[in-house]
Amino acid sequence: MGAMTSLTAADGHRFGAYIAEPKGTPKGGIVVIQEIFGVNGHIKAVTDGFAADGYYCVAPALFDRLQPGIDLGYSAEDVAKGREWRGKMNWSDCMKDVTAAVTAANSAGRVGTVGYCYGGGVTWLAAALVPGLAASVGYYGGPWAELIDRAPLCPALLHFGARDAMIPLSLAEGMKAKHPSITTHIYDADHGFNCDQRASYDARAATLARRRTLAFFEAIL
Repeated sequence: MGAMTSLTAADGHRFGAYIAEPKGTPKGGIVVIQEIFGVNGHIKAVTDGFAADGYYCVAPALFDRLQPGIDLGYSAEDVAKGREWRGKMNWSDCMKDVTAAVTAANSAGRVGTVGYCYGGGVTWLAAALVPGLAASVGYYGGPWAELIDRAPLCPALLHFGARDAMIPLSLAEGMKAKHPSITTHIYDADHGFNCDQRASYDARAATLARRRTLAFFEAIL
């Protein structure tokens, strides 16, 4: 189990971060990027899981820029609140906080990022802008269409759901065409298939995607 601590961005902003450490020497560092629901129980569990696989993991609370401690569930009301918070975020401040998280994880060696939905967009943009990243993994990134022209400066792996109404498969094809070096995988699953607290959870797709994510990190980090 990890614990909450605080980090400081380059502009002096202090924000929360959930840090989970592995047993023994880390294989590297992973920055886990939240969905629109904040650093909630699911994101903490995901972070703990990567730590159990040998990585020093940092999950920055990006919404602390707006209000500290945002922790939402998955009801319709929570989704509406999460979208509201996400709409108030800006990419510049977000990248400052991700950079601080990458710096914190850098003590463990090479650092990769993994993000989910909103976090999938964050990790994609970070791959283009944040110094020191070695690998980037994104799951069903809501902002990908907005950020398609940004080119990752490190190896990138993207997971798509074939039944995801938010992210059409044409976007998967478009991103691969525009950035041929990236790796893409498509699953017979809906948006949010990795989250076991959502109705759209798909155990088969989540297991396969995680296996591929770990193999990707293992090869690079």
